[in-house]
Amino acid sequence: MRAESASGGARNARPRPSVSGQVVTVLVLVILTGFSGLLGATAVQRLVTDLTATQTSVTAQVIGEDTERVMEGNSRNRHWVEYRTVSVDYPTANGTQRAVVRSDDARVGASVTAWVDDGTDEVRLDQPSPPDLWQWIWAVVFVGLTIAFAWGLVVVVRNRPRASISE
Repeated sequence: MRAESASGGARNARPRPSVSGQVVTVLVLVILTGFSGLLGATAVQRLVTDLTATQTSVTAQVIGEDTERVMEGNSRNRHWVEYRTVSVDYPTANGTQRAVVRSDDARVGASVTAWVDDGTDEVRLDQPSPPDLWQWIWAVVFVGLTIAFAWGLVVVVRNRPRASISE
């Protein structure tokens, strides 16, 4: 009787395939895909916003100046920094608008060229520049990482061991 239970036990005691390694791999790939997808979507959204933004050049009148105090630095080195700001009046389709912008060289009473963002109505005194190389790099890198992680996730899930029914 002992021999039967030993042989019966040996026949039924097959080692189970390990799925814990695959489960961990799938979870890590899901997290990495989601994180890189979020960063990629943010980078692409900022790049597209910068590429499609339109600015209108207007002549603005500097009518006053002030200072703006801003806390800058990191957690170990916080300090107050003062920036010079000027108030400018500029023409729009609805009349004259006023904005406060940072400027070190615009003098009160002077006429300056200002750029007004058509989408956000943000006013700036320096000429807008196109997206820089790093914006393109981050967008391409994070989209590529997201595709690679998603592809790896598909490969791992499709190649998982399947349970055999014929036994």
